[in-house]
Amino acid sequence: MTQIEKVYADDFKGANHSFQIQNAIEFASKNNIKTVMLADQSYSITNPIVIRRGVRLEFGHGTTFVVYGNFPVIELERNAAIKGAYIAIDDAAFNSDVIRLDGKHKYYNVWNKTKVEELNVINWSGSHKGTGVSLFSGGNGHEISYVNFENVKIAGMNIGIKLKAQKPSAGMAWVNANRFTNTSLDDCVTMIQLESGLTVPNECSGNQWTNLQIQPSAVTEKIARITGQYNKMEGMVWDIASIGHGNSIVDLTAVSEATDFIMPSVPSNRISNNGINNNLHR
Repeated sequence: MTQIEKVYADDFKGANHSFQIQNAIEFASKNNIKTVMLADQSYSITNPIVIRRGVRLEFGHGTTFVVYGNFPVIELERNAAIKGAYIAIDDAAFNSDVIRLDGKHKYYNVWNKTKVEELNVINWSGSHKGTGVSLFSGGNGHEISYVNFENVKIAGMNIGIKLKAQKPSAGMAWVNANRFTNTSLDDCVTMIQLESGLTVPNECSGNQWTNLQIQPSAVTEKIARITGQYNKMEGMVWDIASIGHGNSIVDLTAVSEATDFIMPSVPSNRISNNGINNNLHR
């Protein structure tokens, strides 16, 4: 018997596009089918979508998700993947996460295949609300590590990319060792935000952004807020004069250590460095 390699979301029924796509994902998950394909069309997304473990959701070059409502748009379980997504927020009430990873799924070990590639997120409602990509760990043993994000573009959000390790009631939580390659951030209030302690029990450390391109606007308040140890940011910030205040735009907080910050276009007087042994490359 020939193994089915992929299914097409449009072959499934559902009360709306969100349920139609979710039904395709559930079928693929239960039948060990690895890829769910979307058509080159616009889908109205009005409910959350969860990409199940071991399934990849793949967009066509002309596929667009247009989001209406306030809810986390797409959550990836461990070993899930998404490729080629174009997601537009068309509702000013939206104030949630567009792409979410929750450490309860325990994304760890280098042989796991969780991946986000060729992602475009834009809030075209003009509200500047919501978070483009959110990585959150907040329970005992919750972890997001060794996940790759490649060719990500985010515009018009409140926070472009947010990593948060919340102190659990017991045990430890991590958001460590994740890589963001070729990321572009535009017109966000805060471009990149880390929230954690310096180290365990709640740690955001060893995360890397390389080949960053950041375009602030008049609504931008922060380029980056950094916590944790050994995080790296390397790239370019354009048109800093467009930011409407003269205060710090990069905060290396008191719970940051050995941050490698390589953005020569950011003047030293716009960086607040209250951490330990942070490396500012001028």
